[in-house]
Amino acid sequence: MAVHHGGKVGKAGKTLASSTSSKGAKSKAGKTLANHKAAKH
Repeated sequence: MAVHHGGKVGKAGKTLASSTSSKGAKSKAGKTLANHKAAKH
């Protein structure tokens, strides 16, 4: 799968990938990515 850089989705991916982000941020980022995947792929 292509890695998205930039914009909301790229930021969400980076948040998920970074081990330092908070649990809340991770769950929000996961949702963003899931929504994007469902809508665009």
